[in-house]
Amino acid sequence: MNIDINNIESLLAEKKYDEVRAIIQEATSKEFSDEERGATLTGLASVYMDISNAINIRYRDALQEALAGMKDINAAEGKAVENAKLAEVRGKLNQ
Repeated sequence: MNIDINNIESLLAEKKYDEVRAIIQEATSKEFSDEERGATLTGLASVYMDISNAINIRYRDALQEALAGMKDINAAEGKAVENAKLAEVRGKLNQ
């Protein structure tokens, strides 16, 4: 049995997880020759790696966005502290 990796990738992109699960269950429930078993396991490993990589890329991107947001917040906080200190100094000078 050959697993159509492109079909699985398309189904994953369309978030049709039940269909992917059915394909995998069908593939793993039959008797295989050694060659079919190796090809199937290789295909499943490839899909797993693709999914893992996609998840890791999204996670990395989310972390980078969060860090950028934190840098913006830190910069705004620094500016606010500086403005407060300047206002305090101006207040003392005007007394």
